[in-house]
Amino acid sequence: MRRAIVLSFAVLLLASCGSMGSGGLGDIILGSPSSTQSSDVQGYVNTIDTRNQIIDLDVTYVNNLRQSGSGTNQRGTIYYDSRTRVLYNNREYNVTDLERGDQISVRGVNDNGRYVAQTIEVTRDVRQ
Repeated sequence: MRRAIVLSFAVLLLASCGSMGSGGLGDIILGSPSSTQSSDVQGYVNTIDTRNQIIDLDVTYVNNLRQSGSGTNQRGTIYYDSRTRVLYNNREYNVTDLERGDQISVRGVNDNGRYVAQTIEVTRDVRQ
């Protein structure tokens, strides 16, 4: 009986992860599955696609849990919109001011399977 409960829980967990969709997230699922509960993602900017409003991120932490892998960070996709705020040293910037290598902390929500940034805080500027 206990084995059946554990197996059922494992199947339920896998099904819930799969139902979130990949949304370009690669091997990891970013943030909360909820559109009302925000979550945190930290990492390094890899690329910014301004046309599609996408930031490709080398993810180091999701909700304060270190992402483990083969010694390298995992990739994740952060979406942004006109409401996304970018902060650095208590000043507001544009998303387009981000650069490859900037270390950022993102607070966002799930929006139809896409992790959309509400606030991006630059924790380390690549130029400094």
